[in-house]
Amino acid sequence: MAESGFARPTLPQLITTIRSDILTRLASDSTLAALRRTDAEVYGRVQAAAVHTVYGYIDYLARNLLPDLADEEWLVRHANMKRCPRKVANYASGFVRWEGLNSQVSVPAGTVIQRDDLVSFTTTSPATSSGGVLHAPVICDIAGASGNTDDGVTMRLTSPRPGVPSSGVAESVQGGADTEDLESWRSRIIERWYWTPQGGADGDYEIWAKEVPGVTRAWVYRHWMGRGTVGVLVANSDLINPVPDDATVTAAQDHIEPLAPVAGADIYVFAPTPKVVPFHIRLTPDNPEVRYAVIAEIRAMMQRDGVPDGTLRPSRISEAISLATGEYSHELISPVDDVKIEKAEIGVAGDFTWT
Repeated sequence: MAESGFARPTLPQLITTIRSDILTRLASDSTLAALRRTDAEVYGRVQAAAVHTVYGYIDYLARNLLPDLADEEWLVRHANMKRCPRKVANYASGFVRWEGLNSQVSVPAGTVIQRDDLVSFTTTSPATSSGGVLHAPVICDIAGASGNTDDGVTMRLTSPRPGVPSSGVAESVQGGADTEDLESWRSRIIERWYWTPQGGADGDYEIWAKEVPGVTRAWVYRHWMGRGTVGVLVANSDLINPVPDDATVTAAQDHIEPLAPVAGADIYVFAPTPKVVPFHIRLTPDNPEVRYAVIAEIRAMMQRDGVPDGTLRPSRISEAISLATGEYSHELISPVDDVKIEKAEIGVAGDFTWT
C-alpha cells in the first residue's frame, strides 16, 4: 500500500489463503488442493481475483488521498479544495515596429505576421504610421513561452500591405508562459496545506505571487520602500535566465494588489538583478559531454544557492561539479572566495572557461 505499513497480499497468496479456508471449512482432504479442477481450487482463484482487484482499488485510493502522490486527475480535486488552480498558458503580446515609412500608412487588425521559425502573431487593433514609424500591437497565435520574442528579431508579413515593408522587428513581445509544470503545481498545493493564509503575512505574498504564470519563486521584504511598504521579488525557475520579463512583473503586481489587506500600504513587485558569476575550471576528463554535464549541475546549484541575500561558497560549487556524470576530478580555479548575493539579486551562471 502507498506510504503505509500495510502489506498488500499478492494474488498467489490470496489464492492459497482462500483455498485453504475452503478446504478447512469443508473438512476436505488438503491433498485435493493439488488438483486444478477441484471446487476449492476454482472458488479460490475466482474469489482471490475479485479480492485482489478490491485491494488494488484501495491502494489506488490510498495513493490519491493526499496530494504528494496523487495522480493528475486527483490533483484537480485537491487544488479546487485549496483554491489553487493550475496556471494556464499565457499568450505573448507586444508590438511589431517598422521604420522609414510614409505618413498615414496603416496595418489593419487581424494582419498575420510571422517569425522566421513560422511562429505567427496577429495584430489586435489597427495601427497607422506617425513620424515615419509604425507600431502594430500583436499577440501570439499560440499560448506559451515560445511566443516571447527578443527585441529586434525579424517579423515578416504573410501578405503584402501597401507602403509597408515585408519585414519589421519585434518590440517588447513578452508575457508568454507555458502551462504550469505538474510537479510545480503539486508543490504549490502542498504549500497550501502547510501555510494557512494569515491576512497579509509574508507567506501570503509569496503564495499570491506564485499564482501568476511565469512566476515560480518569490521573496518578501517588509518596509522595502519605507515603513509599512511591502517588496515582493519574483523569479522563475529557468536555469539560464531566471529573471521574468516586464509583462510578468506587471501581471504579478496587478494580481497581488487586490488580494493584499485593505489596510496594507504600498506594494512593490519587482524582478531581481542578475548576479552573473563566471566560472573557470580545470576538468578531468575534459570533453564536450563532461563539460555539458558540469554546466548543467552548476546551473542547478545556482538555482538552489544563488538566492537573494544568499552566499555561493566554493565548496558547494565543487560539490556540484563532482556530481556531473563522467567527471573524475577537477580544480575550481575561480571563484575562489565566497560570492555574496545581495538582497535584490539572483545568481546566474556566466561564462565558463576551461583549462
